[in-house]
Amino acid sequence: MTEGKETVIEIPMEEGEPLGATPNDKLIIIKVQAGTLADGKLKMGDQIVKLNGTQVRDTNHFFQLLRFAPPSARLTIIRDEKKAEELEAKVHIPVERAKYIQRRDGFVYNMVKIEWKAGGPKLGLGIKHYQNRVLVSRCDPGSLAAQHLAIGDHIIDIDSQPVTDKDVARGFLLKSLQAQGFVTCVVERPESMEAKHWTQQALTVSAAQPPSVAMNSDVREIAARERAKLKERNAQPKSKGILGRTTKVNRVTINDKIGEHVIASDNEGKNLRSVRK
Repeated sequence: MTEGKETVIEIPMEEGEPLGATPNDKLIIIKVQAGTLADGKLKMGDQIVKLNGTQVRDTNHFFQLLRFAPPSARLTIIRDEKKAEELEAKVHIPVERAKYIQRRDGFVYNMVKIEWKAGGPKLGLGIKHYQNRVLVSRCDPGSLAAQHLAIGDHIIDIDSQPVTDKDVARGFLLKSLQAQGFVTCVVERPESMEAKHWTQQALTVSAAQPPSVAMNSDVREIAARERAKLKERNAQPKSKGILGRTTKVNRVTINDKIGEHVIASDNEGKNLRSVRK
């Protein structure tokens, strides 16, 4: 648990009124919305321990307890001013890098700095791509990745370079770590249940979702030759079947002979009767 001073914050609230504070999976508040009940009372970096005397197990448990908190939410928290300052700096994303973010409900955004030293922990990172997003699929225990990232994180950019392909992202990561000993990434992390569910699904099907990136020059040349061959074959005259499909049989011929056919009925020999109006 985070080192700091334990304190109790009393927040009056009415039924259905939002608190305005978002905790992460470690119950550390990572966002306080301006103008809400939490504004001015809770701070980023506060770690929630109890709500109205009940020990909080996880974020789902916290929000369940919050539903029954009115008329007052009495929060026992651990406040570490140094941790709060670090979190504020971490969440701040420079404008020139924030432009790459397409914000989505249920996700939080921050910037991480991964530092590497010879003889230190390995990177230990696995990534996949899905719908032009590079997603963290593996963080080895004790690795550099595990210290800063989590499975399901979306790496938006690497050292100000937006990334949508796992191979390109891997190249940027290794190049920066080897050249300067550190790398910075803007990261989108799922926080809500809906966001986490979306991310889980994305990780299971990511192998079948290639990114929308330009083909290499050799691939483009092969594709151009195949298109030329296809165009040449289509230019050759071919006979068409009755449904328009290519066929080797003779054309269908139609003659103008008229045939007559008598259509019988089930009332032959009987007079028609009038129907009552």
